[in-house]
Amino acid sequence: MFEAILNFLFPPKCPACQQYMEHNGEWCEDCLDKVLVLRRLPLEPALAEIFTDGIWCMGDYDGPLKKLIADMKFEKKQSAIKALKYFTNIGVEKLAAQQSVFQNINVTVSVPLHKSKLKKRGFNQSIELFHSSITQIGVDFQDYLSRVRNTEPQFGLDQHERQKNLKDAFEISDENREKIVGKNILLVDDIFTTGATFFECGKSLKRAGAANLAGLVVASGRK
Repeated sequence: MFEAILNFLFPPKCPACQQYMEHNGEWCEDCLDKVLVLRRLPLEPALAEIFTDGIWCMGDYDGPLKKLIADMKFEKKQSAIKALKYFTNIGVEKLAAQQSVFQNINVTVSVPLHKSKLKKRGFNQSIELFHSSITQIGVDFQDYLSRVRNTEPQFGLDQHERQKNLKDAFEISDENREKIVGKNILLVDDIFTTGATFFECGKSLKRAGAANLAGLVVASGRK
């Protein structure tokens, strides 16, 4: 009833073109066809050596995706979260149908936030966006990685500075190491830019004994 009242007062719209929709967060088919473009990202040799099963992206980090991600992370807008979850759910379904990413995956792990940032934001965007869709296709989702240093924001840093900023920022407890050994792991996050975060997280997972790594993000500017 409450949602029906809200929909009457504030009719749902496609987050990309503002066409009226039936449900909050829903995208129109035309915009999904334009924005949701699944692709495997090109990786430099050091990153490709760690992520042997590749890193996949659902769309370009511009236009509506860029705005929605900013509104989610910095404004905490529920409308943006719903729109991104709808987008991510469709993307995961399509990838699962192709069996291009998930066929060998044992467990999915999110890029973690430091506890201080998690407290400030109130949620980990990677878990918020991917948990339900990943578990619905039958893949386990665990929080095995920890962020032990409260690093500086990556925005505005070049690749060398980002790598230095993130060095030794992630760790895995002894208990979780036992659960990772020999597993094929999918690492998920909202954005892929220089790859510094994936590189450091990937190194930690490989050191803990992970067999093969793949990655999946909502958006990336990498071509």
